[in-house]
Amino acid sequence: MSEDPHTFEGTCLPFLPDCYAFALSLTRKSHEAEDLVQDTFLKAQRAFASFQQGTNAKAWLFTILRRLHIDMYRRGRLRPTALPDDELTEMAPPKEDDGEAPIDLPWDDLPPGAVERAVDAVPDPFRLPVRLRDLDGLSYREIGEILAIPSGTVMSRLHRGREYVRRALVEQVEGARSDAAE
Repeated sequence: MSEDPHTFEGTCLPFLPDCYAFALSLTRKSHEAEDLVQDTFLKAQRAFASFQQGTNAKAWLFTILRRLHIDMYRRGRLRPTALPDDELTEMAPPKEDDGEAPIDLPWDDLPPGAVERAVDAVPDPFRLPVRLRDLDGLSYREIGEILAIPSGTVMSRLHRGREYVRRALVEQVEGARSDAAE
């Protein structure tokens, strides 16, 4: 028996796994992500009367979650995750087309979870737009609202983040090829 889509449970609970995945990508610690999701659903339940039926409940929940994450960070309940120095130097803009042909790799040979691991490895300013667009299917406008940035910034961060994901996946496939050749 399915939940009534006009109740909090029917509208919001289907997005619980998505909210946890988003919280985990923000906090990078499972216990902090669990706390953040719990706080998000508590706040969402209290504010459900103001939710407009027919709008994107996932984007609404993600906005609440992101704002709570910012508030928790400001109050010192969360600690920032520092990037290693080698990743900071990689934040220079990626090279434009270098004239090489597109890489033809056996993408079907990627191990399970490879894309998620590649997205999780993307540096902070670019990871969330990739996650929200490519894994959660939100629009540029919705991502901009969740992250409180303009749509143009969403698009540029998404482009850069996808380049990081592409490079990580290429490395995984090439690593699998060299392991198989040995």
